[in-house]
Amino acid sequence: MEIRHQFRFVSTSGTATPISALTLAGSAGTVGIAINSAVVAIAGSIKLNRVDIWSPPASQGAAVTCSVDWVGYANSPNREVSDTSVSVTTPAKVSCSPPPMSLAAFWQTVTTTTALCTITAPPGSIIDIYLAYILNDDDETGAVITVATATFGAFYFLAADGPATNRYTPVSLTTTH
Repeated sequence: MEIRHQFRFVSTSGTATPISALTLAGSAGTVGIAINSAVVAIAGSIKLNRVDIWSPPASQGAAVTCSVDWVGYANSPNREVSDTSVSVTTPAKVSCSPPPMSLAAFWQTVTTTTALCTITAPPGSIIDIYLAYILNDDDETGAVITVATATFGAFYFLAADGPATNRYTPVSLTTTH
């Protein structure tokens, strides 16, 4: 079964952060499998369809920049999409889909740790990530993700960049890291 969903995150750091199929699988939903140590992704394969970012400046006249740097595939170069704003009424905004022949333009197995893109979103930025994913039906080994706290059988949505860095945390969803 293919599921399409828009997930919302808030940035807690302005550091450029890679996003992989594994970290996106964690953000699409996981189940605790070991108390305080591991969760497993419910997705078996995943495709990143679009990223939207809104980044507010800290104060009037202060510049703020957000960006998505798509990783190229084969002979295709990386492609960066960015925006900068100095207005408190108009945030910097990026809305982009994976370019043709970028790595993110293809379906990925959820155990893939290669970066699909790198997101730069200053603190307070809102990030919407549009995903399509196929539920894991034992076609492949489930993606096990190490976390610090988890309850056996509990459902969690992880940060878009994974629990190790936890910079892009989910909005209004049960999470752990």
